[in-house]
Amino acid sequence: MDLKKALELIKEKEVKELALQFTDLSGILHTLWVPSQALSQIIKDGIHTDGSSLSKIVDVSKSDVKLVPDLNSFMILPPKLFEYNVARVVCDIFEPDSNIPFSLDSRFILRKVLTSLQDQLGPNVIGIASSEIEFFLFEEGEDQQVQLIDNAGYLASPPKDRGTQLRHKITEALRNIGIFIEKHHHEVPAGKSEFNIPYSEALQMVDTIYLIKFITKLMANRYGFIASFMPKPFHGEYGAGLHTHINLRDQEKELNLFSNSSENAKLSPLARNFLAGILIHAKGLALLTNPSVNSYKRLVPGWEAPVYISWANYNRSTLIRIPPGSKKAARLEYRPTDGSCNFYLAYAGLFSSGLDGVKLQLEPPTPVEENIYDMSENERKNRGIKVLPGNLGEAIFEFSKDRYFDDVLGSKFVQKYVTLKTSEWKEFSVYVHKWERDRYIDV
Repeated sequence: MDLKKALELIKEKEVKELALQFTDLSGILHTLWVPSQALSQIIKDGIHTDGSSLSKIVDVSKSDVKLVPDLNSFMILPPKLFEYNVARVVCDIFEPDSNIPFSLDSRFILRKVLTSLQDQLGPNVIGIASSEIEFFLFEEGEDQQVQLIDNAGYLASPPKDRGTQLRHKITEALRNIGIFIEKHHHEVPAGKSEFNIPYSEALQMVDTIYLIKFITKLMANRYGFIASFMPKPFHGEYGAGLHTHINLRDQEKELNLFSNSSENAKLSPLARNFLAGILIHAKGLALLTNPSVNSYKRLVPGWEAPVYISWANYNRSTLIRIPPGSKKAARLEYRPTDGSCNFYLAYAGLFSSGLDGVKLQLEPPTPVEENIYDMSENERKNRGIKVLPGNLGEAIFEFSKDRYFDDVLGSKFVQKYVTLKTSEWKEFSVYVHKWERDRYIDV
């Protein structure tokens, strides 16, 4: 969208405020509110803000960063979401006194990876993606402790599924602004819902994911609920993973490059190389797709959580599976991703890992169609099936060890991100939990 069209929409819809949005390295969404009349000036000059307060992405001694709205993301938010009409636009982050992209801007990092994709495979090739949107709905109990809103199960119907009406309202609001929810339903565990959205270009998809999360949280609050994308809220229950589907597309030829022309294989040679690249970098990649302490409470065997570095056509115990469907829809489903990640960084990690497999012409191992959870440790070892990191500390180690990410994501980013995550891991490691008191108080 160009500036002229945006200004016309602002006037036509009587938009009073602009929500300038961006994420920090932790994937937390931040919003700067400005009057709509300021858009032209902000597009021209940008607008400055303090970067040192945002997951410490810059040092306090040189804290300013410049936000520049990307008008391709301009969208008027659903009516009645606020008291008056508001438009949302995603911002890129720049150095304060220049047009040099800020190297720790996660959106810039994904752009850089997608540009290298075109450099490697051709200017008409784009990364296509979609992530399943899973979240829990909580409410505050009488003791002011949060509790799940229902005890319903997979595809439950109302009134057991207490989130139905809220999901209806959210899907209606999203469809009113051109975001189509293909289907929504109650998931397996209590209080958990899911939205499925159509595929789009990777950068646009991440912008959309953050918008859906923003609107979901806001509308849940209006219902007296808390919408949470936490991977594993309770011990002994299923968690929430935002499974990510990806492929590559040639825009000019309108071809899915992961589709195989042969009747005997689901995936093209390019797709197999791409898949092998993800498997090779899977241990280090985990810090980008599963970056929280809580991520690894979900990634444990026995709960349909993908912890084993393997792939299959249908098997849900593997890291990557190839979902059924037409050749036109051929894709990889990467199953570990969870809602605590920065999706710009997670997608950057996935696409860059896959591209390394393409560059090196790697071949994936034999697919594993058996339930890996039922295998013995020796059987998994004999078949070369490795496992993801078991906690955030291990993930930090594996990411730091994989020097490929320094090259494709930037050494300055890797250093800062590892520092940020190490601080989080150390904070958790020294915290004394109730489990420890219950276990050891009478030692």
